[in-house]
Amino acid sequence: MSDTTGARRGLHERLTSLTPSQRAVLEASMRRTNVQVPTELEGGQEPGRTPAVVRRRGRRADSTMEFSLFFFSGDGTVDGPGKYQLLLDCAKYADQAGYTGIWVPERHFVDFGGLYPNPSVLAAAIAVLTERIEIRAGSVVLPLHHPVRVAEEWAVVDNLSGGRAAISAASGWHPDDFLLAPGDGGRRYKRRRDEMFESMATIQQLWAGETVDLARADGSPQQVRTLPRPLRPRLPTWVSAQGSIDTFERAGAVGANILTGLVGQRTADLKDKIAAYRDARHEAGHDPDDGRVTTMVHTFLGADDETVKETVRTPLTGYLKTFLAQQDSFGSAFSTLSAAEREAMLAVTFERYFATTTLLGTPDKCESLIEDLVDLGVDEVACLIDFGLAPEQVREGLGHLTDLANRYRRTPEGEES
Repeated sequence: MSDTTGARRGLHERLTSLTPSQRAVLEASMRRTNVQVPTELEGGQEPGRTPAVVRRRGRRADSTMEFSLFFFSGDGTVDGPGKYQLLLDCAKYADQAGYTGIWVPERHFVDFGGLYPNPSVLAAAIAVLTERIEIRAGSVVLPLHHPVRVAEEWAVVDNLSGGRAAISAASGWHPDDFLLAPGDGGRRYKRRRDEMFESMATIQQLWAGETVDLARADGSPQQVRTLPRPLRPRLPTWVSAQGSIDTFERAGAVGANILTGLVGQRTADLKDKIAAYRDARHEAGHDPDDGRVTTMVHTFLGADDETVKETVRTPLTGYLKTFLAQQDSFGSAFSTLSAAEREAMLAVTFERYFATTTLLGTPDKCESLIEDLVDLGVDEVACLIDFGLAPEQVREGLGHLTDLANRYRRTPEGEES
């Protein structure tokens, strides 16, 4: 019996061992978190006996896609030196291999992602190691920071990198993070999305060399202009958006790019959000086609689909478990499920993600998802590579990822692809 058949039978056994009430609770929870309900919960056949047909799409001649590397999940509790070696090695590799950008996040107070409390600090390190790649925050949680500090820090990164700095702006999602917010963190949490867009406008003014009026300690106004002066005339800015179509529309209206992901949302919903984003750009007087939509996708490529699947099963399941648990504050209720229900839900989620919404497998398999993203209107895939694999495995997978990326590079005019 193959590893895949064994995994399918194991999943079937976990699902069919649930009581009717457990199955109902599990199905409801899966629907709330946009996880496709398997046929076992809806009276279908055992997947070990009737394997699902995996749809494969090859690259179309006119399909193009940009590729960047995305870091998000590094464990902050790891002891010893070399915590950032994988990030630095991958940055140097991506720079030499022609990737578009590299993203470093902002995470606070959790093991999951705890390596990344300040993207500008890591961006400065990457800046002096690379020559061509764009260095991006993925993301800066703007309501947690004064816009002057963001403009100053990223102007330093821009100078160190020779004009390669960019950011994605996030509004923040976890109330605990707002312990860091200047002033009244509770108030800022409630209006965090509005504050994000207000800060974006202020940062662009400062970046352009304009003065802005800010309040002194006594409340009186003071005109402020930031230094050092950046090299880029305008700071390229994305807006991190996931659930709300309103955020996509507001990003379009201000002329920003979009950074989103496939975890926790259906591709059909993402297509509608991207269309709304393009319409909002047009209505606000921006070229709808100039806005860049970047989608974060879990990524590990190898020479054999089944080998990759078994390699990523444990780390990706652990990532999904952490992700779903963190969503409990927002209605996922994952932690309220029994141990058997959680195990079944994670097994189903892994199978679905591996098959349909990740760059996991061979370059040939992963072409299917890239083609789907092209159809959705995505311009760039941000490859999340640090979701729990050993550093040497991540490094080994980069060559196969570059094989896929090279298939989608734009061919200079006059040259044959």
